[in-house]
Amino acid sequence: MSRASQAINNISPLRAIVYTGTISMIIVIAGIAGFVVTQQNLLETVQKKQACYLDLVDFRGKILEFGLLRNQENSNKSLAEAHEREMSVQRKTLLVNFEKLAAEMKLAGLPPFSALQVTLRQWYAMLAEKNLDLIHSELDKSIEQAKVASKEASVRLVVINEFFLFFILAVLLTLSITAGWMLHNNYRQTLIPLAQLVGQLKLLNRNLPESIRDTAAEMKKDLTETGHSSDIAQITESIMKFCSDIDAKNKKLDEIYIRDEKTNLYNYRHFKEHLVIDIERAKRLNDKVSLAMIDIDHFKIYNDTNGHIAGDTTLKLMADVISSQCRAYDVPSRFGGDEFALLFPKTDTETARDIAERLRKTICDAPFMNEKHQPSGELTISIGIATFPNDALDWPTLISNADRALYRAKADGRNKVVMFSAMDSPSISG
Repeated sequence: MSRASQAINNISPLRAIVYTGTISMIIVIAGIAGFVVTQQNLLETVQKKQACYLDLVDFRGKILEFGLLRNQENSNKSLAEAHEREMSVQRKTLLVNFEKLAAEMKLAGLPPFSALQVTLRQWYAMLAEKNLDLIHSELDKSIEQAKVASKEASVRLVVINEFFLFFILAVLLTLSITAGWMLHNNYRQTLIPLAQLVGQLKLLNRNLPESIRDTAAEMKKDLTETGHSSDIAQITESIMKFCSDIDAKNKKLDEIYIRDEKTNLYNYRHFKEHLVIDIERAKRLNDKVSLAMIDIDHFKIYNDTNGHIAGDTTLKLMADVISSQCRAYDVPSRFGGDEFALLFPKTDTETARDIAERLRKTICDAPFMNEKHQPSGELTISIGIATFPNDALDWPTLISNADRALYRAKADGRNKVVMFSAMDSPSISG
């Protein structure tokens, strides 16, 4: 995906609509303002050319009247004087019209005819009879030029109106196409992914941690494989983070649920679940499961001598040592009080005995606070081991027989490992 496409996708649909609408309004306003100014200028040009055309026609008529008046002959002296005065007035009137027409043609952008290019002194000579025909001819040419120029200006005015209409239609068409594209893009990048997101959330089972993890994984996959709008990406990332937080909290709650508070070993509930599952698996696979029951020797004396806080600290240290001696798939648990249970899946009696013996020696050698006040001068443990299916055919019997072996170890002087299979009398009870 190009940087331009990424930049477009990062713009939210609402912002895109606002940006597009703003730009369109600016274009429309600028187009209308330009059209109004241009139309006004063209309209003024048309009016000037038309006014100049009409004034040229009127001026030609006055020139004709002047020519007729000049050709009149009067024998009466008084009439001749009156005629001369009227001719003088006509010359002055034509001079005023001449000056006005010259200014109008200049403003209208029309080329002045040669008669209008004479000086003021030459004007009266131009009105002589021999020059009137020349003036008529020049006026006819200028009138025709003014008529053509006025028509062309009118055509340009019509053209600019048609262009503006085309411009408005083009803007509307562009807006329609843009709106359609944005709706399609919004539907493809927002509504469809949103519907998919809702569908995934409907499949979410809050009671199953795996469902939360799977939902977050699917969202991440969709986010990287398909193009989304920035809003959908933010929503998806927020939900993914929410699912991750829930998953992390579920894991923490699971740890709290299955861990013993004082020792951080597995609690009895988790131990029992694993024991039942491992026994059933061993039945199907014809395998073995060993169980070691562990008890701290004379721990009541230790608690009475040092106090329960010191006893809890020692209990935690003892649990840490037990965990350090276990394999990755063993299940060290606090069975209750000062008694621990160590579950060995897929393990025979001899291997369990070796691990238990190593554990006993490690604890015996480990330093514990005030252990010299114990009856034996040190803090020790006793361990009883039973193995499925040699020593028991179900999980309750396995616990019972491992517990019996533990009681035998305590009865034989403590700080020992006793296997149920090695006991002289399996029916012995503690």
